[in-house]
Amino acid sequence: MLLLNTVLISSVTPLEVAVGGGIALLGAVGALAVRRASGAAPGGGARLAHALWAFPRTLLADTGRLALAVLSPRHRHGGFRTVRFAPGTGTAWAAALLSSTPGAIAVDAQDGDLSVHTLGDEPSALERALTGDAR
Repeated sequence: MLLLNTVLISSVTPLEVAVGGGIALLGAVGALAVRRASGAAPGGGARLAHALWAFPRTLLADTGRLALAVLSPRHRHGGFRTVRFAPGTGTAWAAALLSSTPGAIAVDAQDGDLSVHTLGDEPSALERALTGDAR
């Protein structure tokens, strides 16, 4: 965040660097405190390579689906569903990756199940990669 702040401002003064660095440090400390309080951990790396391979394709497809849904009400599908990741897949990183696409957002995680709200009815390539679905 400090790097982005430094790039976007027109002139960099020591005061701006100090304020930006202080805010970035405060945000990092807050994020650490929240992670410790929640007991969250990134989890295992199973399916990570498959997910990273499917991510760009899913990002493009979901962006197209989102554009269609915005432009035409008859293309609005989706809703809530439960996703169960393949064994060894870290729920935290998988939920974050899935939520970084326009087509899905993680709503709740309990006992290895992830409740997501999706834009489409069919699972995306990324969701299939994370669950181990070989379609």
